[in-house]
Amino acid sequence: MENHSFIQVLWVEDDPEVLESYPDEACQDGLELVSRHCWDDAKAALESEFNRWSAIILDAKCKYHRDSADNAVEFLREALDDISTICEKKGRIIPWYVLTAGSETEVSDSINDKRLKWDSDWTEKEHKKFYYKGTDREELYKRIKAHAQKSIRFQIQEMYRETYNQLSNFNADVCEDILTIIEAIHFPNSHQDFNPKYFYNPLRKALEQIFRSLGKVNIIPDTFFSNGRVNFNQCFMFLIGNEAVILGYKHEEGRIIPKHIQNMMSLIMDLGNSNSHSSIELSEEEIQNYDNQIKTTGGNSRLLVFSIALQFCEILQWMNEYLKNHPDKEENRKKWVKLDKTEQEGVDSSVTNVKAPPLQSKELENGKYYEGIIVEVENHFGTFLNVKCELYPFPLQIKPRHNDLIKDKVVTFKAIQEPNKKDPSKPFWIATDVRRKE
Repeated sequence: MENHSFIQVLWVEDDPEVLESYPDEACQDGLELVSRHCWDDAKAALESEFNRWSAIILDAKCKYHRDSADNAVEFLREALDDISTICEKKGRIIPWYVLTAGSETEVSDSINDKRLKWDSDWTEKEHKKFYYKGTDREELYKRIKAHAQKSIRFQIQEMYRETYNQLSNFNADVCEDILTIIEAIHFPNSHQDFNPKYFYNPLRKALEQIFRSLGKVNIIPDTFFSNGRVNFNQCFMFLIGNEAVILGYKHEEGRIIPKHIQNMMSLIMDLGNSNSHSSIELSEEEIQNYDNQIKTTGGNSRLLVFSIALQFCEILQWMNEYLKNHPDKEENRKKWVKLDKTEQEGVDSSVTNVKAPPLQSKELENGKYYEGIIVEVENHFGTFLNVKCELYPFPLQIKPRHNDLIKDKVVTFKAIQEPNKKDPSKPFWIATDVRRKE
């Protein structure tokens, strides 16, 4: 019976004495050697229980078929080809090792170099491709254990090879955080202490690396990056084709990122703390306060963080493709359009995350009903429906939000004034009790 607390090793061996003693030795290093007497049986176990195995040990002098004679050349050639084919089909590499009592000349030429991906240091140290039964098996057990403990990361890197290659260009913390989340998705038992609250901010920092990468080739203006920090709001506005009015730029071609990438970025920015920049570390108290905020909205979920991490991988893929198609820094710079002063009028340049609030209207009265039209408003949190009223210059946010409202439809609403914590002299107006006009 499978011991779930032990590393599972598929072991191809047919010597009765070896079968009796080696498993007890291996269990001291946390390995369970599960034996099969010929490659036919081992192959069947590999295919039917593929996810069970962390490693494979091959006795070079074992039989290929149950009734075949010992032939190291044939056995290794066929077994290694089958392992390679099955692993490629399943999308995961299982490290294999040759443990034998045979001579070096008998087995070395039949062992291919694919093992160098996980065992090259053994060859560099001992100048051989295999392990001797008489002297090396204890070392082999320890190495299998060490490799298996690292193999989850190795497997994730193989499964997400393109993503991993791109992450390698980011700072080490970002790479580690994203890979840790992906590991927790595919290997939950290895991350039983995974806590979502510690990953919302790292995901936002990962998005910051996207902005920085785009800035390095002048897709985003350099003024959006000052004093080592990134202006998230203005980068986002620039990428979605809006005017980045605070810093005074827009893109000549309008939208750069497609709508689905915009929505993914919005979710990451919404869930990540607004102070989360790569140059700032949040305290434990700040992290806990933010986690409490997430819990009130029902967002403290492993699945939510998992989905966001996979969406980040998609953002990364988009960025990589876009950079391939826009490598020329000078050409990219030519597409920046500087806004004139009238377009920036009324914007407080000290504001980093929101546009300056509208001036208080003299026409609207608190608590009174008015007529308006439903309009679509786009910001870094996503796309929302607001109410536009002729008596007020800006769309009014609808509270509470409705699912039955339709763009361009006429509605009635009650105007309510809300305080502005940043500037009490400039309160906000919102629309409540919004109803479609019959």
